[in-house]
Amino acid sequence: MTWARDRRIAAAAGAAYVLGMVVLVAGPWGWWLNRLTVRLYTLFRYDVPIAPDWALPEHYGYLLNVLLFVPVGAALVAVMRWPWWWATGVATVASAAIEVVQWLWLDREGSWHDVVANGLGALLGAALARLVVSPRAPRR
Repeated sequence: MTWARDRRIAAAAGAAYVLGMVVLVAGPWGWWLNRLTVRLYTLFRYDVPIAPDWALPEHYGYLLNVLLFVPVGAALVAVMRWPWWWATGVATVASAAIEVVQWLWLDREGSWHDVVANGLGALLGAALARLVVSPRAPRR
């Protein structure tokens, strides 16, 4: 019974994450996301000065893009039991597709920097999941 409950919780969390991703990447949030990166920059540069001198607001945007795709890589390895390299590749291609859609049809600016950052996030998530999930663990 616990396995079925855990599976339902994982499915609900996955659905919420996908819905959140769709809202985030498809919505007109570009200006607010830029404000967020500037706020993070000023927070860690001046209010809580722990950031290195070379860190610029763009770097916080890259970091947010990395963090956005860590769960994707982790889920593809942990849940789908895909190899880390396959999960990273699929997530990077999905990121590229998102950026193309943003560039062509949405009021957003698609960027290859975002694709690289998302791919790095997927790689980190896949690597972390690979460390936690045994490669020979049976699929349920």
